[in-house]
Amino acid sequence: MEMQHAPMLTSLSLPTTLNASEHNLADDFFVPILQIARRYDRGVGYFSSGWLKTVSAGLVTFADNEGQMRLLASPVLDAADWNAMEIGEEARHDRLLHGVLKRNIDDLAKTLAGDTLSALAWMIADGVITLRLALPINKLEGGEFHTKFGIFSDSEGNQISFEGSNNETVRGTILNYERFKVFCSWKDGFAELVQADVETFARLWIAQVCKSIQ
Repeated sequence: MEMQHAPMLTSLSLPTTLNASEHNLADDFFVPILQIARRYDRGVGYFSSGWLKTVSAGLVTFADNEGQMRLLASPVLDAADWNAMEIGEEARHDRLLHGVLKRNIDDLAKTLAGDTLSALAWMIADGVITLRLALPINKLEGGEFHTKFGIFSDSEGNQISFEGSNNETVRGTILNYERFKVFCSWKDGFAELVQADVETFARLWIAQVCKSIQ
């Protein structure tokens, strides 16, 4: 019997620009990419758990495929989201608490729809999502970490990066007018742009981002 190979990001047909007036940013971009990607690195001004629900169809497959999302965001978070993240982080080091969370997430898709905070806590605990907070210092002290870019990678090293106006929030995905550009590493002229985003994220991630970014 012929073996079926997992799809790669190269199988997707994506426009070079997307905007919320002409596209459904969740269904046309995030969901199909998350269903293939194995890593998602995201630098963003604002994050909310509601975003997880808007892209749940992709996140379920992403988690099933042992995907990992590294999220770098400004420390402007809803109190309930922050509490869920703290529970998830504690559960990473507490087997009993991790077990409780896992028992409560027997159906990730259902939990994302009905109890998004519990889903967030579990994804933090299970390593699907790793969050670090960023606060600019030096000449940018007093400002916010407000960049908005991301990189998706598949199991063969193909990558898609994007940069634009959208935050990882419900408003930034389905309500606001948002626009961003898309760069695919396998397309002529885009490889250097993708690599620049990869290197920028890596530099920010390994900095003391929980306290500051220089």
